[in-house]
Amino acid sequence: MSPAMPEDELADVAEASRSLTIQDRENESKGINFAAERLAQEARQPLSFSGSRGTKDVTAEFAAAAKRLQPGQLVKDDYFTLFEAVGALEIMDPKMDSGYIPPGDSVEPLFDVCLGLPAEEVIWIMDELLRLTIVWHDGYPLSQTVYTSLHVDRLLSPDNKAPYTFSFGDTTDQYDKTEERLVHVVLRAFCVALVKSCALVLHTIQSQNFYEEEDFVTHLFGRELLPGVGAEEALRLVDEAVSFVEAVELDKDMRSALSERLQFVRLYVSLLMNDIDDWTDMTAMGEIADTHALARARPEAFSDNVQRQLATSTPPRPMVPITWKESHQRWLKLSGDITEAGDLTDYDVCQSPHGLQRAIWVFVYRNPTPNTFARAYLQSKLFAGEQVTEGITFFDLMLTDMRDLVLAGHEFADPQSFVVEMPADPRHKCSRIMESFMDKAFDEYMNLYRMVCQNRCRIRRTFTQSVGILDVLEKDAQRSDAELDGVIGGILLPTDDDSALIALNPLTSWTKYHKLLVMAWTIQLGFETDIYLPHETGMMYWYLMVFAQRRRKLLEHIDRFTSARVKNLASSGDVRPQAEAVVSLDWLAVLRKEVDLTISLSSALWQLNTALAMTKAIEAPKRDYAQEQLLYDVRMKSYLGIAHDPVPSLDEYRDAEQSIRSIDEACVNVDSAVKDAKACLAELKKTTSKQGKYFGTENEWKREMKQLETSCVAVGVQTFQLRRTAYKHGQQSLKGVLEVRIPPPGSRYHDWWPVPQVKEKKATGKA
Repeated sequence: MSPAMPEDELADVAEASRSLTIQDRENESKGINFAAERLAQEARQPLSFSGSRGTKDVTAEFAAAAKRLQPGQLVKDDYFTLFEAVGALEIMDPKMDSGYIPPGDSVEPLFDVCLGLPAEEVIWIMDELLRLTIVWHDGYPLSQTVYTSLHVDRLLSPDNKAPYTFSFGDTTDQYDKTEERLVHVVLRAFCVALVKSCALVLHTIQSQNFYEEEDFVTHLFGRELLPGVGAEEALRLVDEAVSFVEAVELDKDMRSALSERLQFVRLYVSLLMNDIDDWTDMTAMGEIADTHALARARPEAFSDNVQRQLATSTPPRPMVPITWKESHQRWLKLSGDITEAGDLTDYDVCQSPHGLQRAIWVFVYRNPTPNTFARAYLQSKLFAGEQVTEGITFFDLMLTDMRDLVLAGHEFADPQSFVVEMPADPRHKCSRIMESFMDKAFDEYMNLYRMVCQNRCRIRRTFTQSVGILDVLEKDAQRSDAELDGVIGGILLPTDDDSALIALNPLTSWTKYHKLLVMAWTIQLGFETDIYLPHETGMMYWYLMVFAQRRRKLLEHIDRFTSARVKNLASSGDVRPQAEAVVSLDWLAVLRKEVDLTISLSSALWQLNTALAMTKAIEAPKRDYAQEQLLYDVRMKSYLGIAHDPVPSLDEYRDAEQSIRSIDEACVNVDSAVKDAKACLAELKKTTSKQGKYFGTENEWKREMKQLETSCVAVGVQTFQLRRTAYKHGQQSLKGVLEVRIPPPGSRYHDWWPVPQVKEKKATGKA
């Protein structure tokens, strides 16, 4: 219990408050007077920092009051002053104050890091450091992980200089006893190597796209990661420690356990230095796990009190403790993720833009999700140099994408046309025009690969920004197409009724396709990140269907020109361009089937959600002051600025919604759409990895087909449940009869396709 404020200070505070009220009485509002009077009254009361007296648990009352608020309703107290706001922060609360020292605790840790330790305790400290390192990989700060080691803290201490030892002041550096040398030779080398590994990991992450604090904490808290020692020197220290362990008189199992840990950290640093490139060797972690039972705990070698000395004002963040067994599994997972990331840079994958793009999506969607370092490692493998992989530049990747989609077999998209230097040659002119456009589109095109390596929320937010950029780029594509038409006279075909000619406009078509694809991704990522309210789900499925229909129409447009090109090349006898155009036709057929699946499944889910809204089983929350148009503008903000192919208005959506006149009609339409979706899936299952460009990810392709098929079955089951309940009760409104639940992410058949779960409520009350 803190002592009460002295009477003279109470009088001063009260007098100052009364003076403020008197001086401002004529100009200030009634609220200011009220606040001043309340301050004066509170100043007379003794302050308490103890929870033993004068406290009341208001949790239940607060929860009850919160339930009375409508969704979106705000509560504002005009008289809640800055003094009260600051007073709400409890300075002596350990959760808020990182410098708080509990009673009986010492400011400095009492453990002596120079103390010799037996082998089993050294093994435990090594294992604990490995555990904390993988916890740091998961996004927790160094101050709560690696830095808590008092041995590491001594190495990083500002008064410790190269060669960074555990000794203090004038203490001799000669250690004769085995236990002392286990600390000052073996454990020191292990700690130095582990600290340098942290520096290498930080360099990899910070050189790529990531979001600090959100993905990874890069803050060093005023400490340097042994700048006077290079990674090569750390490896030399480890080698010396291994030699010592092999020669020292210890139990054979102890010697083997120490050597395994030293070899593991040496391998880890070598992999981070790119001296070796086979991350599968990290399976040696299994041998370490087998000898963990030899360790004997020495918890005094670690202390959370270290953070009191660090340059930070940030309170500790809550951590989820993991066991040694769990940390072992995470090390193995990191090894597996990085091995998979290395496989994505194989030539067979990278030579196909869509195959590479699909492989990156598959990598990011590994379960559990690869951590920040693994995703940064993939980015560094793909984008750190001037080539995606050996022999394939970024320019080649982008040009191949254009050829695969819109210009397969065409002369001016051939790579050989870009080396023609004769200014009068049409190929030279066309290649310069295309190069100019590709320079403008390059950054945004590469984002289609790079930004997939971010966390889910950032992928969606980045792609919503890309929509506007791609729409502006479409205007540049139109200008470039006009310049190409001026050189080669345009790529033209007659319309269906032969009344006019239509142009391919390849660069515009290519840009529009990617824009429509990204728009669909943003909606489906919105489903995955669960940002839509239940009553918005139907509307977003409708917009997804509209975007897919536009993409389907564009693919039909491109397919007409590609088919005509195949016929022309067949008559000319030019085999290589013809084969390229035939492969493109197969690819376009797969794309049409995929977009047909999207149209059918989104149509089914839109109409199912609309039917549920008709029954009042799904309703928008009551908003007294909200306007429907403003709510629509906020939800569709990312798409409202599109100049080419603008999104449908709210009125158009309402017209489509009102076209569904009854629950029975909606259910019939849903069943028909599900049947079409299943037919599309049956066709997609027949495609080869070469046709569908999913080589290297065949297992994931099959798994996704199975998930989509299960989603289709689930839509049919829920539709049947809705129809049966509607017939049973014979009423349009089923509010209070039907219970509808949107499964959260992680419990769906496919995270991009949430299917509402419809359940009839059981009757309550006495018969």
